[in-house]
Amino acid sequence: MTTLHRTLKTMSFATHLTCTAVAIGFAAITLSAASHAYAENGSAKPEENLIDGSGEAASGSYLAGRHAEQVGDSLAALNFYTAAVTRGDLATPDLQKRIYILALTEGRIDEALEALNKIEMAGEEAPFANLLRAVLALKTNNYAAVELVLKAEKVGLIRLLAPALNAWAKVGQNDTKGALEALGAMKEQKALNALHDLHAALIEEHAGNSAAAEASFLEVLKSAGLSIRVAQLLGGHFERLDQYDKAFELYEKFKDDGEGEAMLVLAQGRRKAGKRLTLDVATPQDGAAEILYNIASVLQKQASDSRVLVLARLALYLRPDMDGAKVVIAAALETSQRYADANAIYANIPKDSPLSWNARMHTADNLDRLDQTDAAVSLLRTLARERPNREAPLIELGGVLRRHERFKEAVEAYTDALKRIDKIEPRHWVVYYARGVSYEQTDHWPEAEADFLKALEFDSEQPTTLNYLGYLWIDKGQHLDQALKMIEKAVDLRPRDGYIVDSLGWGLYRLGQFDMATKKLERAVMLRPDDPVINDHLGDALWKVGRTREARFQWQRAKGLEPDEKLLKLIEQKLKSGLDAVSSQ
Repeated sequence: MTTLHRTLKTMSFATHLTCTAVAIGFAAITLSAASHAYAENGSAKPEENLIDGSGEAASGSYLAGRHAEQVGDSLAALNFYTAAVTRGDLATPDLQKRIYILALTEGRIDEALEALNKIEMAGEEAPFANLLRAVLALKTNNYAAVELVLKAEKVGLIRLLAPALNAWAKVGQNDTKGALEALGAMKEQKALNALHDLHAALIEEHAGNSAAAEASFLEVLKSAGLSIRVAQLLGGHFERLDQYDKAFELYEKFKDDGEGEAMLVLAQGRRKAGKRLTLDVATPQDGAAEILYNIASVLQKQASDSRVLVLARLALYLRPDMDGAKVVIAAALETSQRYADANAIYANIPKDSPLSWNARMHTADNLDRLDQTDAAVSLLRTLARERPNREAPLIELGGVLRRHERFKEAVEAYTDALKRIDKIEPRHWVVYYARGVSYEQTDHWPEAEADFLKALEFDSEQPTTLNYLGYLWIDKGQHLDQALKMIEKAVDLRPRDGYIVDSLGWGLYRLGQFDMATKKLERAVMLRPDDPVINDHLGDALWKVGRTREARFQWQRAKGLEPDEKLLKLIEQKLKSGLDAVSSQ
């Protein structure tokens, strides 16, 4: 397998064309480090204090939990820690804090509350404690308790969330005026203005004040622009007023997005059937879940840590049908490479949800990562049939097939995708590039070359295309000066990409410029020391400049880096007889 092809396999060619998890898109918010999870930055007692005097089973479970936590498997860590507490006398406050945070991030709220009670009984504090108790008060309609709980903390996430949570508690007490007054505290933080206006709109709509709700929605548009979540909420508002044209206009703005297209299609179906859309945020619990989801979505754009999962899990606890929160949770699990768990979350999104389409696209990608490639291919073909006007599932299908070296099928998928695109735009360079690689791997060089040139026509500064086509031209002895300039440009654009630097070095080698080739290939090996092809290339260059002992060292190193069968055979021949003997064969 060539260096170029291995570079290609690491890329996602649908990146610019497929849709990612839903996010409301408000301004970034600086969050206090004080709200970070204990498991991430809290103090911990030495391990011997935790396992001293406990049985082997308990300490074994504890150590297994530590390992699981270190590798990012919080579910396994939670189960092991819980087993450790059950089997032995390990219920220290420190371990209870770990259990507490992990239970929150896994959405096991009852277990989190049980651990929190034990922590507080021991005179200790825990992060998210007041937030959890406020959510529990909202869940049980104990609205009067919400403000009392939130008053106890005025930093970090509580500072951001308290005004909206208090406001929705006031809604639960049928106090719309008090709700809007409580919400006003968000105006003190400029970054939260859009969220203030959004929740003011939702509260006004809940109270039946349509004109005031619309005015607040319009303020959101002024301060933050139109996000897909705002389009969904404002569009629903228009639908309930029988102003379908206004709703459709909003949804149309996101028609190239799988979620936006679904919103439009579903709304058109409701209008045709005479079915009125119900209120999206219909209860105080829905409203509280919305603010938790809003902040989790913003935070997920900045970083991926336990706060994202805690907020999204609490949102889902308050509103179990909140598909947006499910997407946030699944995306966080994907970040931790928990692809099966992410798919389990996606599977709970109903097919008639606007989020179902993108969720199933992500499911297919995760199936491939789980080596369930046939299932991924089948799902992507199903999605392509469901929406014959959408190219995204076919582009993703081409990527899956290409990664598994099913290049002929990949060509067909990319070709079908291009047929579905009404207007080819510069962003589609990646489809031509991906199909070009697939053509080249099936020995259809004229078609491959045409696709690479088309990709460069759309984006002449794309280092991957410059590198790939330049390398192939040198390999075929075509357009040598232009090819070398293309690869040099690619290196200038991406100087720390070992594969591209290798292409330049190998191109110089093929042109007989062995001294310069050696320098470039030495840098390529420094950037990608564990790549067998690059080490083999450097060995050849070293041999050509008379450094034969170093050449054999590089070939021996390349041999130990698990090269493919064809390269391994070639390396063994060079180690036995030298490069000159192999080259003369």
